[in-house]
This record gives sequence, structure tokens and C-alpha cells, in this order.
Amino acid sequence: MTHAGKEPAEDVKRAFVRAIQSAGLQVHRVQMFKGGVTGRFVIGTANPVAWPHEAPAMELRTFMDFNGKIGPIEIYCRATDEDPLMNMFVAPTVRNCRCKLEDLPETLQAVWAERQVIIDQGKSRPNNSRFAGRWLWEAPEESLGGS
Repeated sequence: MTHAGKEPAEDVKRAFVRAIQSAGLQVHRVQMFKGGVTGRFVIGTANPVAWPHEAPAMELRTFMDFNGKIGPIEIYCRATDEDPLMNMFVAPTVRNCRCKLEDLPETLQAVWAERQVIIDQGKSRPNNSRFAGRWLWEAPEESLGGS
């Protein structure tokens, strides 16, 4: 087993933890996985305080090659306070949300705030794509051609 890229990936894991905490969320899990012969995946999940569901409220992912180059951080989040798994085909989900590692704390804070705006909009306009500022939020069925 190679240890190439392990120390820089540990730095990314620590950056994920700091960013999650700075957004006012709790770290659910931050892990690193070897991604074949070219690098490592770093995945983190986060929840608000007292989140009652098993599935996390937010997920972060990136790939870092063994030379230390970090890819964009991808952020996944559903705009629901209900169980994310039970609502994966109906809850608006942030689309194409990516940032650089150094922008992660600010981006997570913005996504989490925008998520609440989308939840509030959904109470008056259910099942529509929504745009509340920086990102489009839409249910997966809409992006797959459903209505």
C-alpha cells in the first residue's frame, strides 16, 4: 500500500473539518480513500446540531492527485429538513456547486444559508426549480426530464 499523497490529504481532511465547523455545522464524518494509482478521494459529511436523520445533511468531495494537486471541492446538499434519503427525488438539490479549497468555509456558509431560503420558497412554490442567489436548486427528477 502506498503512502503517497497521504499527508497532503490529511491536510485537506483538516481543512474540511475547519470549514464545516465555521459554517456552524457539526462534522458527521471526514474520510480519505485511495483513488486507484493516481491519488486520493477526500469525502466529508456534515449536519446541523440535533440533526435527527441517519443520512447527512451535506456532503463534500474532492480528489487530490499524489503530486498534491487538489481538484475542485464539490458540495452536495438537499433543501429539506426531512430525511434526505426519503426525499432524494423530490427535495431541491444544489446543482454544480464547486469551489477551491481556500474558498470552502465561505462557500459552505453560503450554501447552508441559501438552503434555508430554498426550503422557505418551497412552502409557497412546491416542486419548482429555484434560484436564490448563487446556485440553481432543483429536484433530481426535474433534471432527469420529469416534471
